[in-house]
Amino acid sequence: MARNFTDDDRDKDVVTADGNRIGTVRNVDNDRATVDRDHDDDDGLTDKIKDMLGWGDDDSNEVRNEHVDSINDDEVRLRSSK
Repeated sequence: MARNFTDDDRDKDVVTADGNRIGTVRNVDNDRATVDRDHDDDDGLTDKIKDMLGWGDDDSNEVRNEHVDSINDDEVRLRSSK
């Protein structure tokens, strides 16, 4: 589990464990981040990842820190869905 989200995490890319960009952090609230999805790049957003995150077909979804592998200066990397 990664650390809680902070204001510094806003506007970071959200990527899958394989490095596919799926969206951008719009807002944060401790252990949750609201993510605006990239519909142009839904190739990286497999049904398995959607199921892991509990995402439907909305434009904006939440990521909890329990789904995050790491956070660095540029991106939030999700755990593997395997």
